[in-house]
Amino acid sequence: MRSKLFQVALLIFALTGMIPSILGGGGQGSGSDDKKYLGEWVGSYNDGKGNTGKLSYILSKDEKGQWGGTVKWINQDGEQTADFKSLQIAGGKMKGKIEGPDGEVDVAIEGQFQGDKCEGTYAVSPKGSTEVVENGSWKVAKSAAAKTGQ
Repeated sequence: MRSKLFQVALLIFALTGMIPSILGGGGQGSGSDDKKYLGEWVGSYNDGKGNTGKLSYILSKDEKGQWGGTVKWINQDGEQTADFKSLQIAGGKMKGKIEGPDGEVDVAIEGQFQGDKCEGTYAVSPKGSTEVVENGSWKVAKSAAAKTGQ
């Protein structure tokens, strides 16, 4: 009888210890680590042809835990803005897609976070194509306001 009680107690203890990880609390990707990515990141891009411009990302997470945000950049047509169609941030890496302002191109964005900095590449393709018509690099740093939580 004593052995049976011990087994039941051990089972209850094991299950209550596992429930938070099953429900997504306290485990990897729980959100506490994600806070360092939230907010505005500002910097510049280089299109590989000698053209540079200002760039910023505003990264956010919705109530369902999905990443999202906005990309702003300045090019020969002035200031441009696009929302991420998809965005994944995991293991210090960022991968996302936006649609160009005219709707005719898709832009794939990839980057690597290193503390308060992130840098990566982008590739522009005509809508529905895998052909890359432009690619370049970018560097951003977390804005001072985002660091202080303002």
